[in-house]
Amino acid sequence: MIQSAHDRKIRQALAAVTLPSPLTFDTLFALMQERYQLRYGRLLELLRGPSPIPGLHANALWVQRPGDGPDAVWVDAALTGSAAVHNLGHEWGHQEMGHKPLLLPVKPKPYEFLGPDFLDGCLFGRARSHEGPQDPEYVRIENEAEGFAYLLRRQAAEQARDTRHHDPLVDRLHHSL
Repeated sequence: MIQSAHDRKIRQALAAVTLPSPLTFDTLFALMQERYQLRYGRLLELLRGPSPIPGLHANALWVQRPGDGPDAVWVDAALTGSAAVHNLGHEWGHQEMGHKPLLLPVKPKPYEFLGPDFLDGCLFGRARSHEGPQDPEYVRIENEAEGFAYLLRRQAAEQARDTRHHDPLVDRLHHSL
């Protein structure tokens, strides 16, 4: 099978990491925190409440806060199980592939007559939500992160399958079927 350059890049990024077994939401985030501290020199925290950017509809986001505070990965609280692991893996893919985080804006001082929702633009929606999918660079970055998340889950499943049987009799039975 011929691999594209970005497939090789994804495989190389994953080959440099020992995946936790079993791969769960919590074990994946612990690995992400460790790698994030080494790579970026900043702390990483998990957010599971409302979206950190009102008006932006997503399942998960990697955000960098202004200043010296910890950065964060937000995953929609409605996501559980493999969907939550996949979305967390997608955001980790952005980090491992060297993509840039979404920068959280500094909270503006409130105006007397205009509400913060109006000033943040969430009453109008986000311009990028309509234009983003057509931008080739945006598509490339999202495809890399999605490929990373897919390969991460596939490798974790293979690793779990390979270590499932430790009893020689069960192993023999399994291989004979």
